Amino acid sequence: MAAAAGEHELLLEMTRWPSPDGTGPWLERIIAKLAEEISAERGYVELYRKDGQTLTVSFRCTSEQEEEIRSVTSSGIVASAIASGKTVHTPYALLDERFGKQPSVQNQRLEAVICAPLSGLQAGVLYLEGRRGKGAFKAEHVALTEHVARFLGPVLETRAPHEVQAQADPTRPFREKLRLDALAGRSAALAKIFEQLQLVAPLDITVLLTGESGTGKTQLARAIHDNSPRRDGPFVELSCAAIPESLFEAELFGTRLGAFTGARQLDGKVDSAEGGTLFLDEVGEIPLAAQAKLLQLLQSKQFYALGSTDLLTANIRVIAASNSQLETLVAEKRFREDLFYRLNTFSVRVPSLSERREDIGPILELLVKRVAFEHSMPALPLSTSMRLACETTEWPGNVRQLRNKLEQALIRAVAESSAQIEARHLEGRPASASDGAANTFAEATRFFQRELLRRELDASEWNVREVARRLDLTRSHVYNLIRTFGFQREPK
Repeated sequence: MAAAAGEHELLLEMTRWPSPDGTGPWLERIIAKLAEEISAERGYVELYRKDGQTLTVSFRCTSEQEEEIRSVTSSGIVASAIASGKTVHTPYALLDERFGKQPSVQNQRLEAVICAPLSGLQAGVLYLEGRRGKGAFKAEHVALTEHVARFLGPVLETRAPHEVQAQADPTRPFREKLRLDALAGRSAALAKIFEQLQLVAPLDITVLLTGESGTGKTQLARAIHDNSPRRDGPFVELSCAAIPESLFEAELFGTRLGAFTGARQLDGKVDSAEGGTLFLDEVGEIPLAAQAKLLQLLQSKQFYALGSTDLLTANIRVIAASNSQLETLVAEKRFREDLFYRLNTFSVRVPSLSERREDIGPILELLVKRVAFEHSMPALPLSTSMRLACETTEWPGNVRQLRNKLEQALIRAVAESSAQIEARHLEGRPASASDGAANTFAEATRFFQRELLRRELDASEWNVREVARRLDLTRSHVYNLIRTFGFQREPK
């Protein structure tokens, strides 16, 4: 009787929409009653809206616990539920071969979990964790959770998208004060970068940006400039690795007539940056012969043009970037120690994309608009499968590589008149002997996976259990791959 009464209260609460105190409290009460009915420790609803916003309501979750749940969802439980469109129910996540090796699952020592996808056009989940030592959820508990998820999807999608409290955006306070439109994301890691940017931008000091290639150091340097007193001056970029050693000083400092055979009087990057900011990318590639002159520029703001005896004064700010360990170059006597310390007045490390996966969605939204504009193409929306594929893929080339793949995907999607960009549009064609084209290792691997899965599905007449046995995969993994690759069974 008690169980029936609890379920009745839950269903009654679901009929009380719209609630006078708003969607958030109403949704939290539903999660609380459901958690009580099925003996769950805590619960969480997340809706991934088409505008890129993530809407969140939780029960018995601190902000830290919400972050822990998101880290589980990024490549595991929730991703599986959304990709397959089916409920994920595991009696003991820590021992589940699909999720048990994930650090977040191990840190939380997760046991029973139900994760039901919300119905509707926008992706979302209803996620519940069982109490420690209480065993698996019962079948009727899973069914009840699925019933609630089917109800909540359309409500949150069509009637309450603006009332649900948006997921906390730690970057928002900085975006309200600073010019940061070119830096997409809402992660805590990005907020820390913005905090350092806010501190250093007003100060006319040299800044050293470090981090892997393709992480967005150029965009960050420009943001520092845009938020500095020099914002109305020029922002001049010089890639130190792209200039031949023999021409580097001329490119940086300019030349005067007669400096060398055929030399003309030309301004250098220092002249061009007058009153603004000079950004030296890949600063570790500066030739040793030019490093002493750069040190003089940083120390005194004075320099000599190549072939001139006139000492010139520069009114510039220098921002440098390096994807190599300058300390190692110093130890190897390939980079001046005094120049390193002068450049390193204030350093900011830009995290890799793998350290801020929650930013991939917003970055995709920004990039697809840029790429579409550059190619005069429509900015097609991103499907859920596309977002999940990008969020769960390793990007050793970081944002630069992500942009490259998105550009290819948009071109493929437009070519086939697709209404949106799907995960399958990320796939490149295989190399052929006729054209000599070569794919990356990752592309070749994904192509092999796709063709192997297609062949096994056809051979088994789409018996997923048999395919999973042959390939030594779980059935849920097979379903995920079917959805990711966009396979559909042809009618007989």
